[in-house]
Amino acid sequence: MSDWALISNEIRALIAYALILFVVAVCAFSYFIYFYRTKIKKAASEEPQLSLDVAYFHERGKRARQEDSYYISPMDESRKYGLVVCVSDGMGGMRYGDVISQHITDCIKEMHPISFFACENNADAIRQISNDIFDDFKQKGGATLAMVQIHNDHLTFYSVGDSDIILVRNDEATILNPRQNYVALLIKSLVRSGKQTQVAYTNSKARALVDYMGNHNPRVIYTKKPMRLLDGDTIIVNSDGVTDAIPVKSIPRYDAPSARAMAQNLKLTVKQKKHPKQDNYTGVVIKLQRGIV
Repeated sequence: MSDWALISNEIRALIAYALILFVVAVCAFSYFIYFYRTKIKKAASEEPQLSLDVAYFHERGKRARQEDSYYISPMDESRKYGLVVCVSDGMGGMRYGDVISQHITDCIKEMHPISFFACENNADAIRQISNDIFDDFKQKGGATLAMVQIHNDHLTFYSVGDSDIILVRNDEATILNPRQNYVALLIKSLVRSGKQTQVAYTNSKARALVDYMGNHNPRVIYTKKPMRLLDGDTIIVNSDGVTDAIPVKSIPRYDAPSARAMAQNLKLTVKQKKHPKQDNYTGVVIKLQRGIV
């Protein structure tokens, strides 16, 4: 007598039901992927794609060494694979911050070309990079990561730590990725309690990161589905040395027709602040404009 014959009818029914649910889930997921790929391709074919204009600045502040790193994927491959931009900011006051941030951007470079639709797999790959750093450096250093991918007028992003991904649209600037620092946790707690949030910013631990690259199994914040970009949008990926000097709401004042001009405006504004404890500041500006290319 086979083992299957020993199983009761009730258990057989449950197994069959579970298999049916599994098949339905796989089919639904496959349709979801197919639907969004078809939708994006259709949108791209109906009108000319947005052209990408990219520029960057990479400056050392008052720190002893440059601990920011960045990566911009090849522009001549952006139509085929999309554009990938990332910034990594080594944690100040810890050893190996510069080495780790460079290692992170080198790893992202080695991942190229990155699948635009495999967001969960990409997040897992980023988490594995962090785990490898954890094994190699034993939490003696760490860094942030802010990364975007733009393909067919859509954007996905990935974030660990407190570097920024900013959307400038209609003269308003919005941070797309929540910062993973202690002040963010304090603000949430105070809001839930119905208290004023100003006290969160005076806390001595406010800027401390609660997650970062180099931690074991960090929480990677990422987009679950692509975000539509519009003609005239600007995306800025930057270390917090930029937004510590320039309030996010003020960033649209430094807009300009070209990415290079806007990057120059932001860089000079930070430099002219002459803050005695100015952090290193790195930013990549991506401007999107409608044009036949």
